[in-house]
Amino acid sequence: MKLVSQGAQYAISAIIAISKQENDVISASELSRHLNCPAAYLSQILSKLKAPGILGSQRGLNGGVYIAKPLDEISVYDVITAIDGDSFFHTCFMGIEGCGQIEPCPFHLFWSEERDKIQEWLQETTFAQAEALMSQSWFNERLSYTYGAA
Repeated sequence: MKLVSQGAQYAISAIIAISKQENDVISASELSRHLNCPAAYLSQILSKLKAPGILGSQRGLNGGVYIAKPLDEISVYDVITAIDGDSFFHTCFMGIEGCGQIEPCPFHLFWSEERDKIQEWLQETTFAQAEALMSQSWFNERLSYTYGAA
């Protein structure tokens, strides 16, 4: 079971990649090459990060996207919910409609508690913290991104 969609994975990778950029602004097409994902799909994902103020955009010849607020003010939860919404944090582990306090499934109590812990951890974990824990070699290998290469 995956916690987040492919789109949220791309969004998380994009935030990390943009933060590693020497220039503040990067085009979606250049970013998509570095992250090895479809440019049109990445553009849609990046646009979802503008409404909550995670990314900003600049038009023109040197246009693109940039991180709109400090990394220590952007939580992993902010990015996941901007892309996937927050239904993961409110739904039954088994996907049973109507599962809740009145008619809980066998996993309801356990999942409610664990889901709350996961949500809290994601809300407390910022991209500044993630970046501090990430080595450059890990970044290059895992995100298919070569720092400074075009």
